[in-house]
Amino acid sequence: MGDTTISEDRVSEVLDEVLAKTPTQEPEPAVSGSPAPEAELPVTRQEVVDLLVSVELARRVVKEKNMPPAKETTEPGEIADALKVAGDSEYTKLWAEWLDLQTVITENTPRAFLTDEGIMKVYGALAEAGAIQPGLPVAQVREQFGAAVFAEAAILVSTSLGAEVEKTDTKVNPKYDPVSAPMAVGTQQGPIFYDLPYISSDLVTDVSL
Repeated sequence: MGDTTISEDRVSEVLDEVLAKTPTQEPEPAVSGSPAPEAELPVTRQEVVDLLVSVELARRVVKEKNMPPAKETTEPGEIADALKVAGDSEYTKLWAEWLDLQTVITENTPRAFLTDEGIMKVYGALAEAGAIQPGLPVAQVREQFGAAVFAEAAILVSTSLGAEVEKTDTKVNPKYDPVSAPMAVGTQQGPIFYDLPYISSDLVTDVSL
């Protein structure tokens, strides 16, 4: 990303710390005769890469466009339970910063208008995560997104990061590609986390970035 490189050591540093501080969730007991299931890790290496890359891109967007800081900052302890990780880990602190950066970009970026392919890309990520009803036609998706603040915010953030990727000619190790923006949407049952691919300029029909 321009003059910034996120090394494998940096990824390992963030991942190892959060795993060391967060108890591993024990899997359900195996059925008799079946191999014991592996313990589920609270955070994966891909998730750390997605977060580190997204935070760096968002920082650049905010700085280049002279956007004001967040009016209210997110405390890591407020989101630790939702993330199911230790509140004092760097991973959680990065997530708190990432949420604030999303808010700043959303509040200071003109609305993006996506092509049908672009809108369905966002919809597909949301549907896969269970955040929205699957199987809808594009016209109905556009209607629902028009009334959904979280969907418009996701589009604004993703298009902004996508433009920054193109501007900085960001390169990612193929084993982590494609990198996505880690997103969250609130529901009555608690937040749902999903991965939203960056929206490239060819999927935007009218946006001022």
